[in-house]
Amino acid sequence: MVDKHDQPPFPYEKSIETEITTIISKGIVKEDSLKNLLSSLYKQIGIRFIMKDYKEIITGVVLMALFMYVLTANGQTWYNNHTNYYGIIMLVSPILYMFLSIFSFIQNKLNGTYEVEMSCKYNLFQMAAFRMLVFSILCFLLNTIWIISLALKFSTFQFIQAFLISTTSLLLFSLLFIYVLSTIKTLAAKVAILFSWLGIHLFLFMLDSAIYYQLLESIPWYLYGVIICLSAYLYVKKIKNFMLQNKLRGVNGYVNG
Repeated sequence: MVDKHDQPPFPYEKSIETEITTIISKGIVKEDSLKNLLSSLYKQIGIRFIMKDYKEIITGVVLMALFMYVLTANGQTWYNNHTNYYGIIMLVSPILYMFLSIFSFIQNKLNGTYEVEMSCKYNLFQMAAFRMLVFSILCFLLNTIWIISLALKFSTFQFIQAFLISTTSLLLFSLLFIYVLSTIKTLAAKVAILFSWLGIHLFLFMLDSAIYYQLLESIPWYLYGVIICLSAYLYVKKIKNFMLQNKLRGVNGYVNG
């Protein structure tokens, strides 16, 4: 029989509440700014590991730059037709972003490291959010250089209209990409939906480039501006939510992703 004096004292109610509060506070993901989230990820992991496939990234950028150069150098024909260069810009602008953003997911799935990386402190989706933001800025700069090149070559080229179309296409696709990434579970479905974006615009372009050109040209500049601002806001907001939602999530939610 155990003596009452040998039993450990039962904790006071106040002590229990304090311990519960401490446990809850440590378990809750604190709301933080996107800047701090990205900075923390960068400092703790480093750009070398976040951009571990830098050779493929450089290769993709070089190939896309060459493709844009060929389109510009041989653009006299399609520019003189005055029917389809806006459609080409709308179609081409997000291609590099798609390739760079989705490449790591396919690579990790093929290498069998997807589940392992999803169970790390900073999982694959959090690093993807960082990478996507970097890729969107990189693609925006490359697209802008391409549009400037076209404007310099063709004196009557509408730079502002082309710039707005290019930026709109890139931001809308970027927004679609991160929503698909956060809602669709299977990788095959994600790839299919993202490629459907290119398929739809390619279909519209090939169906009747003149009508497609007129449609893109008829949209007023202010409406393009509204779409760009709204898309950019939702994109940055979604990236922040994406990082917070996946901060404590491991492999459980994405093992079949």
